[in-house]
Amino acid sequence: MVTRTSVPTGVRASAAAVSAGPLADTMLLFDWNGTIVIDSDRAHAALNGVLARRSLRILGEAEFARRFRLPLAELLERLGVEPDDIAEAEAEWNAGLAESRSHLRGGAAECLRELAADGAWLGVLTVASAAAVRFDQRALQVPPVWNSVEAGLGDTLEPMLRHRAARQRAYFVGDDADDLRRASAAGYLPVAVTDAPGDDRALRAAGAVHVIADLDELRALVAGDTPA
Repeated sequence: MVTRTSVPTGVRASAAAVSAGPLADTMLLFDWNGTIVIDSDRAHAALNGVLARRSLRILGEAEFARRFRLPLAELLERLGVEPDDIAEAEAEWNAGLAESRSHLRGGAAECLRELAADGAWLGVLTVASAAAVRFDQRALQVPPVWNSVEAGLGDTLEPMLRHRAARQRAYFVGDDADDLRRASAAGYLPVAVTDAPGDDRALRAAGAVHVIADLDELRALVAGDTPA
């Protein structure tokens, strides 16, 4: 189920009122998992737990990296989970994520605070559950800067199109090639984040105008695009 909120847990009270600052004409939409929060290890462990409980073959690290794609329901079906068990398997996976630790991408906290202080409109679009996002927000002390958080999405194009009119300049920041393509089609400047330098060519082929490793690079990038 998609959860939409303009006032998520911990959002800054003045979010809707911000209208001044060097980035007052700028919005940034972020993916969550793999972008704000680095959680590949816990996602791998949670998935293998789901598979093991069903006596299905678990995935090694290399195979997980190659095969893991969201939406999770489609991945679970490809890995042999019965269709009538998909919902339960997804719930188990989300519970497994909540029981393990992840960490913020480098520079995330400072970058988000600076963007918010400069008046940027900030949002999250994610296939992750609202419960998982709330857990990460609290456990990792993600700065309370969001104007909008939409979780549990099956597809990101519709909310991208819906939010596009919020500000004149718009960026999408994510690590998934399909999302980067959608963002480009919806009128955003796609910025890819990756921990693997070898992904640069594939991400640019998917539409990424910039490819960065840490979010401390993002603030300088956005500021550099701001007209004097």
